[in-house]
Amino acid sequence: MKARLILGLLLVLSLVAAIGYAQEPAARRLSLAEALTLARANNPAYRSTLNNRWAASSQATSSSLRLITPSASVTGSHMREQGSERYSPELASILPSPIVTTPGSSSTGWGIAFGYALSGQIIADRGLARAELRATDADIAGSATVLETLVRQQYLNVLQAQAQVALAQHVLDRANETLNLARARNSVGQGTLIDVRRAEVEKGQAEVGLLRANQTVENQVLMLFQRLGVPAPEPARVTLTDSFPVTAPNLNGDSLLALALRVNPALVALRARETAATWGVRSAYSQYAPSLSASVSYARARYSTANFQGLDTTTAPPSIIWADTTVTSIRPWTLNIGVQLPLYDRFERSATTARARAALDDAHLAIRGQELAVRAEVTSAYLALVAAYQTIALQQNNKAASAEALTLATERYRVGSGTFIELLDARVTAERADADYVIATYDYHRAFASLENAVGRPLR
Repeated sequence: MKARLILGLLLVLSLVAAIGYAQEPAARRLSLAEALTLARANNPAYRSTLNNRWAASSQATSSSLRLITPSASVTGSHMREQGSERYSPELASILPSPIVTTPGSSSTGWGIAFGYALSGQIIADRGLARAELRATDADIAGSATVLETLVRQQYLNVLQAQAQVALAQHVLDRANETLNLARARNSVGQGTLIDVRRAEVEKGQAEVGLLRANQTVENQVLMLFQRLGVPAPEPARVTLTDSFPVTAPNLNGDSLLALALRVNPALVALRARETAATWGVRSAYSQYAPSLSASVSYARARYSTANFQGLDTTTAPPSIIWADTTVTSIRPWTLNIGVQLPLYDRFERSATTARARAALDDAHLAIRGQELAVRAEVTSAYLALVAAYQTIALQQNNKAASAEALTLATERYRVGSGTFIELLDARVTAERADADYVIATYDYHRAFASLENAVGRPLR
């Protein structure tokens, strides 16, 4: 009895464990706001753009400090010279050899210096660095807008793929109903086996369509998480919590165009680059202005060496007497002030100013070209949005009409007044209308996203 009880308990536990193990992990829930936050924090391309601000900010800080603070430096040195041999003709008559070995010497010193320079170029470089920082910020804002647009579009692609799965499942359900109906009519002698086989083929094709739709969802989810810059979950499934209603685009084309010309990130970045190019011209012309420099320094040094003192005649042969000498040298505070006026530099300043003016002209032309592009993109995207919204209404009517036709064809086939070919034709038409409606719906959302990208700001 106890053995049966233990065996039954083990069986129950095994079943519970098997059921728990077989359950698939819940799909990750992801909202559009969370997706955008993840993309800003992890997308490699966007993070690489953010790194540019550190260098631009450091340059702006350095240029400001060069204008108001001096430079400072501390130097230290130590030198030691090994003893050497030299020829001494004055001692040749006294010493057995005229070659004298001189003891080594050493020196140690340190100094401190402060310097300050002021010129037109230093003043202009400060404005140039600040303009470059604003241009870098504009580039970062534009990169963020592009990233957000890509994430929104991929978010919509995943939603569309999931809608296609639901549609494929609906198609499979219809195929099963058709197959059951064909088998029922064949069993009572009102249908043929050919109809049954055709219905089986239609069901198999619907199963293939559902399989491919699920694979498409997984691919789109992988691409979404690639945009976010984080690994995709395994399995690649996600539950998107945001939905996008279809509403009439109550937008004004002229107002959108004016808004785009004011806030479009690419235009804002080019205008910031134009300001930087203007400061570049000023910096180039500032090379013709005089410059002022001033420096203050203080230094100390100590030298240790050996000097010749005479001969020790008490030894045979006589030896040289060396005396160690240490000298401390102090260079007191020294102030230097100078003014420099450049006169001739082999036309290097002329070449620099020419390049700066060419860069400024290029910036003007780039802004003009981008304004034309923005006008064309906003107008085209607005017209595409209006057309996409009108297409949804037409596809909805087609969907309703094809569904009604399929219902009538099904009833006609059920009562024997219609053929199986008519039923299949009605099913194909209804499935195509359903698919076209889904495509039209997400074409509308993508058109809205394209318009937001062209304007450079969310519009809903």
